[in-house]
Amino acid sequence: MTHAWTLRIAALMLCLAGLAADVSAQTITDNRVWFNLTLQDKAKASSPWHWTFETILRSRDGVEELDQVAFRPTLIYNFTATSSMGGGYLIGRSDPAVGPNVIENRIHVQYMWRGPVAGGTLTLRTRMEGRFIVDDTNPVARLRQQVRFSHPIRSGSRIAIVGYDELFVHLNGSNRYKQGIDHNRAFAGIMDTLSPTFRLEIGYLNQYIPGHGGLDRMNHVLSVTTGVSF
Repeated sequence: MTHAWTLRIAALMLCLAGLAADVSAQTITDNRVWFNLTLQDKAKASSPWHWTFETILRSRDGVEELDQVAFRPTLIYNFTATSSMGGGYLIGRSDPAVGPNVIENRIHVQYMWRGPVAGGTLTLRTRMEGRFIVDDTNPVARLRQQVRFSHPIRSGSRIAIVGYDELFVHLNGSNRYKQGIDHNRAFAGIMDTLSPTFRLEIGYLNQYIPGHGGLDRMNHVLSVTTGVSF
């Protein structure tokens, strides 16, 4: 390698390092812990209907401050063994790092497809939400698209590797929220089906929130989800 190429590579590395530092300087990061408890009825051959009830607890600054508490019941109708349609309601309170507290009432409808792919399970979920936030100028419609894949670590194992990505897009704006990408969540972890009625999912979740002209935010989250079937 000639001396000239060495200088060029060194200059390129310095430019990339400077760019990375600039991006880092424009992004606020935070460590968080999220806990989700999902209760659901067992699927019955006699009825296509079933329900879920979620309790959501989230902290920020590690576990020092409570960030969100919410409850979300959902009623679901199974069209087939792989596809379903559902709808529900969320009531929640958020204490964001920036701005006043948020009391939100939210309705949602969703379509979900789940089926075997490449030795694992692929889940596609499309959810449309109507967000009604106290003291905001108007309701906000938000589209959420999640792609999730789980694969057992070996055939017949109760433990599976899980990954998903979910994109959130506001279809209109308000005094509080900008139209466009709200945030993106990417998760990687493991799921342990401890019994036919109880499962535990734990892993790392990265949440990126564009600033829309302000500072971007990135949350590093320890995510714990428990599922209990009746």
